[in-house]
Amino acid sequence: MGNYLATLRQRVSPGLRKIFSNFSWLLVERLLSMIIALTIGLYVIRYLGVKEFGMLSYIISFVGLFDVIAKLGLDAIVVRNLVKKEDENNEIIGTAFILKLTATIISIFLSVIAIYYVNQASNNPEHYSLLILTAIVACSLIFNIFDVIDFWFQSQLLSKPMVMARLAQTIISSFIKLIFIKLHLAVFAFAWLLSVDGLMKSLGMIAMYCQEKRSLLAWKFNFRIAKELLEDSWPLILSSVMVTIYVKIDQVMLGTMATQKDVGIYAAAIRFSEIWYFIPVIICSSVFPTILKAKSQDQNFYYQRLQQLYDILMWLSLLIGLVVCLVAYPLIHWLLGDDYKQSAEILIIHIWALPFVFLGVGRNQWLVAENLTQFGFITTTLGAISNIVLNMFLIPISQGVGAAIATVISYAIAGYASCLFYRPAHPILWMLTKSLVIPFRIQHNLHYIQQIQKILQRT
Repeated sequence: MGNYLATLRQRVSPGLRKIFSNFSWLLVERLLSMIIALTIGLYVIRYLGVKEFGMLSYIISFVGLFDVIAKLGLDAIVVRNLVKKEDENNEIIGTAFILKLTATIISIFLSVIAIYYVNQASNNPEHYSLLILTAIVACSLIFNIFDVIDFWFQSQLLSKPMVMARLAQTIISSFIKLIFIKLHLAVFAFAWLLSVDGLMKSLGMIAMYCQEKRSLLAWKFNFRIAKELLEDSWPLILSSVMVTIYVKIDQVMLGTMATQKDVGIYAAAIRFSEIWYFIPVIICSSVFPTILKAKSQDQNFYYQRLQQLYDILMWLSLLIGLVVCLVAYPLIHWLLGDDYKQSAEILIIHIWALPFVFLGVGRNQWLVAENLTQFGFITTTLGAISNIVLNMFLIPISQGVGAAIATVISYAIAGYASCLFYRPAHPILWMLTKSLVIPFRIQHNLHYIQQIQKILQRT
């Protein structure tokens, strides 16, 4: 086996080996971080209890709405420019750092002011605690400005140093959370830990950056570059705002229109459904080059490959959804206790957003291949608007259950039904529809089984 892998490695080009190594480190980080976060997160959820966990989740989601302003949509733009203009790397990083610093300070003030007026309007009896929590959580945003270091590593396809720094921060943070629980500290300590996490991650990034013989003192601000970055990034800012609203608005509206206890029950439930969202991203990023190659060869073959991708994604989402529904009640009772028993009902509903999340990620591969990314922004906007409107009607009636129903419907609108309103997407709408009924397409399923058997026989 070792000789086989060594021979295979020699046959692969150095560039491809670097890409595969970069992808492997990112995958390992994602899996380990997910396992650690879920395991330690369960202890934190049980310790804080429904109300305090709800307060913390509500504030984190609320501040997250303003974090998108601090990011300025610069991530991909900065990485692209670092690759294209290596001689201006210090100016690009320095300029991005100052822009993010300015935007972050504005975001912190806006989030604190916004929570003050939201609490005033809703006459929330815990407005003082929520205001303090918001200020604490918002302060953690300041450390995100050092993400510009990660941009440089991305441009060099060097994920390993950043993965090591982030994993070290995750492990240390997890131990600190366990110590906080042992010491019976209040929810404010866990809020402050977000800033400690940011500090540790930043120090790790700086250390790795210096190991590469790079210096923060070499960074420079350049007005021309700042103008170029902002001109390129403003469409991405709008897109990021819609995505953030789309993802976080349910907990924010639930905390505003219902109680912090409702937020805690809801936030606990969606941890068990959102944990699966990385699967279609990894699958699609792996097969996307094959899909592009098929597009250049034959249009029918291209659409055949897309249909196979959608069918696989649908089968995976359905299987995960069925398993989660079967184990939801005993799982929640065993892991979280009786205080969170209502989370099981929410989980059983929320998990059925999974098929539309999986298909939405798959459909995005077609949008990129056809250079129709503007339609992607429109669908996200439609999903965000529908989520807000549905939450306004359903949360007062059913609280967390209503928020879960709103999420499933809005994901269905954004990832599937939106194609109905865009004529070039009608062929894809038909393909997605066929995937939604994949359990009833017996002949296709038999064909897929035969293909799998052939692959297994070859190996």
